[in-house]
Amino acid sequence: MTDLNKLLTPLFLSDKEIRKIIELIFFSYRDFTSGPDEILYKINFGRAHHRVIYFVGKREQITIRNLLSILQITKQSLSRVLNQLVKEKYIIVSTGNDKRTKNLSLTKKGMELEEKLTTIQTKRIRNVIKNAKEDDINGFKKILYAMIDKNNQIQFDKLNM
Repeated sequence: MTDLNKLLTPLFLSDKEIRKIIELIFFSYRDFTSGPDEILYKINFGRAHHRVIYFVGKREQITIRNLLSILQITKQSLSRVLNQLVKEKYIIVSTGNDKRTKNLSLTKKGMELEEKLTTIQTKRIRNVIKNAKEDDINGFKKILYAMIDKNNQIQFDKLNM
């Protein structure tokens, strides 16, 4: 196991130490997504499907426009994924207040998949932080938040009101 004290250095980090942080983000994200990836692979879905299912589940009746804004992908990219999710009955598309607005919501099948994927990641996080101090957890959250661009912080804040 890596000596974590070697990973913790003063605020003025060398390029070598910054690279360690990059690698920590890479390896932790890879392992964080591995459980859901296995489930998604079995049903011929990928991480894009996971993101769509997650945010449609988080926001009841989310509009396509809002989802595009959150995911920051093109309409074409979303269309491919969304059409597959609708066709396989994970998501329902309905007309919004005006005929131009399309709302998205999860079907029962979609809710079950979202719950299954999120439970895997929730358990992983709980297992990792169960012995951490509150200050350490809050510091970690502050660092993650600070990595988000200012405009996207606003979007994050709106999602988590």
